[in-house]
Amino acid sequence: MQKIRVALVSSKRWSSFQLASTPEGYELKPYYNQSAFVGDSIHSVLKTIYEGLFLAIIVMILFLRSWRSSLAVMLTIPVTVAFSILLCYLAGITVNVMSLGAMAASIGLIIDDAIVIIEQIYREHEERPGEDRFTVVRHAIHNLFPAMVASSLSTIVIHFPFRLMSGLAGSFFKELSDTMQLTLVASFLVTWLLLPVLHLAIGYKQPLRPKNLDVKSLEEDSVRKVRFLTIVYRKPLIAAGFVLLLSLGGWFAYSRLTSGFLPDLDEGTIVLDYHSPTGTDIEETDRLCRQMERIIMAHPNVQTYSRRTALGMSFKTRPSNFGDYLIQLKTNRKASTPEVISDLRRQISQSVPLMTIGFGQRISDLLGDLMSTAQPIEVKIFGNDYETLQSMAAKAEHIMKTVPGIVDIDNGLVPAGASLLFSPRQDRLSQFGITPTDFQEQLTAHTGGIPLCQPANMIEPNPAQAAMTGGLQIGSVQDGEQIRRILLRFTDFKDNSPERLEQQPIFLPDGSTRPLGFFCDVRVIPGEIEQRREDLKSDITLTARLENRDLGSAVADLQSTLGSQLHLPSGYSISYGGAYSEQQQSFHELLMILSLAVLLVFAVLMFLFREWRISLAILFISVLGTCGCLLALWLTDIPLNVSSYTGIIMVVGIIAENAIFTVWQYKMNRHTGGTVSEAVDYAIALRIRPKLMTAIGAVLALMPLALGFGLGAQMQQPLAVAVIGGFVVGLPLLLLVLPGMMLLIYKKKEQYADK
Repeated sequence: MQKIRVALVSSKRWSSFQLASTPEGYELKPYYNQSAFVGDSIHSVLKTIYEGLFLAIIVMILFLRSWRSSLAVMLTIPVTVAFSILLCYLAGITVNVMSLGAMAASIGLIIDDAIVIIEQIYREHEERPGEDRFTVVRHAIHNLFPAMVASSLSTIVIHFPFRLMSGLAGSFFKELSDTMQLTLVASFLVTWLLLPVLHLAIGYKQPLRPKNLDVKSLEEDSVRKVRFLTIVYRKPLIAAGFVLLLSLGGWFAYSRLTSGFLPDLDEGTIVLDYHSPTGTDIEETDRLCRQMERIIMAHPNVQTYSRRTALGMSFKTRPSNFGDYLIQLKTNRKASTPEVISDLRRQISQSVPLMTIGFGQRISDLLGDLMSTAQPIEVKIFGNDYETLQSMAAKAEHIMKTVPGIVDIDNGLVPAGASLLFSPRQDRLSQFGITPTDFQEQLTAHTGGIPLCQPANMIEPNPAQAAMTGGLQIGSVQDGEQIRRILLRFTDFKDNSPERLEQQPIFLPDGSTRPLGFFCDVRVIPGEIEQRREDLKSDITLTARLENRDLGSAVADLQSTLGSQLHLPSGYSISYGGAYSEQQQSFHELLMILSLAVLLVFAVLMFLFREWRISLAILFISVLGTCGCLLALWLTDIPLNVSSYTGIIMVVGIIAENAIFTVWQYKMNRHTGGTVSEAVDYAIALRIRPKLMTAIGAVLALMPLALGFGLGAQMQQPLAVAVIGGFVVGLPLLLLVLPGMMLLIYKKKEQYADK
């Protein structure tokens, strides 16, 4: 039975293929279905959302110790997600891996908002046991509203600068940033409008009051429970030591952190580009390909494949010795896609050494096509003399082979196929009255073919064409509403040869003929290297891929090795492109985005507190929290890429958000009386439970995403790990360093006011 495999874009269209009539003995089967990959990715991200919510809800129940309050918070989460999807729809954002991943990464912040509100309402019930429940809720909302607005703004404004991102990374992460912004806006509105109503409807229970109704006793009891914290943050040396230790740890992690561009995906598909030596005919190329196919199908993790020869993407014509494979792996495979690639590379290189091969994954390869090259490493050598450039490229290729982790090296030397050189004998052409134009036209008819009636105003062949056809009237052909010209060629390509060309007739003006070899010499010229130019300079571009190596360290080693071993003549230079160039541009833009995000958070703090000292203190611990992100990435061996960099920027807003509530609680305590120390102690005592709840809940909500289970989760895994690291170090910063700085700032301010 013959089998025909077809590529399907959507599984919904497969039924139409099944109904199509096919010849007897033929069967249609899909070999690649991208909708399955997209569907699995979305399902994977949705699964991480469910798992994260389940873990976070357990934390809420344990801390709040009330099923009513936990239920009120739980009901706000699906409403927030549904509202976020509506806002995304109105903004033109589709449901995809990036938008759903953004919602999954925002689950921790959604829970954070809800926990803060419900905890404030419950505390107001404890402090105002005799008042009506509606009054208590209204008072809680009124007291916390300014801080809640500022805290929400601090996590929203950090996403504004992401619109400045350009290139491939900007296309990906601007949508992620926009989705997060809309999700946080939805969380703010639902938390403030719906959660109080849910509390009044199902979360309120009459005995929500302490046994001791004395508010002062409540304060003293709350402070007594965190006495160990008050002792620690009153000793500045402990806080300074922690800050120094965290800073050194962040610097140490950053210096040893690997780096990349976009997160790596295990797609389950492999793109194998190949080409045989220049000049190899299609039959010999096919023979070599069949050797590779035996190796491909013998691999236990390969399900099926398709091959193209002399064709490229979008069926673009390529030389007969070029082509590619699309290899589909089994869904229940035991090895990852990179591991399968390593096995196939080793086996094919040993068994079919004539073939030059290069491996990639399908989506990564398509993304690479949007850049200058599909390969992550690109080395460009510029110079004036092309022969010298070829020599430099050969040396560079030899040096690149010595760098660990760099594979599938292409030296960039693209030899053209062999050419035929026709050298006319001008004396003989003149003797028989043949002009160079007429000779060239007749020669073209023997080699490539000429369109008849070439001038637009001519309908019939000109005299020279008429002589070649013996006066036979050949012109245009009516094809429907179009007039198609006829291509005149005396010999088929497959039957042509230099020897036969020399015997082909050249028509003379008198109607007689002589062989072509009488009027010119025919020589075969070996293929020459194609010359390329960029920025008005000749260049040769070498490309390579990576194996078990990160992009940043590989290019750093490559730059060091080439700099020491490749000595370029005067006027010659090297530049690095590919994914490395995109990475450097994205990192530069992300650093600018981080700086703008810090300034925007500072503006929000100044708008709320109108005090530059405490605003700078909050900003200091927020920026210091990024050290936790770097440590988390280093400990989990996840590279610093665009995704993890985005998580680092998010942490600045997250820590600032939590710090705002602490400072706002301090100001509320000072307004009711008491010293600076008492107000700080009570603020920390009141905020420790919601801080622990939000930190633990957010970490558990992000944990499934951070573990990277499933296809779609891998794209946001670095972001989730970075945010978890920020939450972990954010707790001691908010509970130890911030209160110590508050004591220092406000005591000096009080002393200055007394003077």
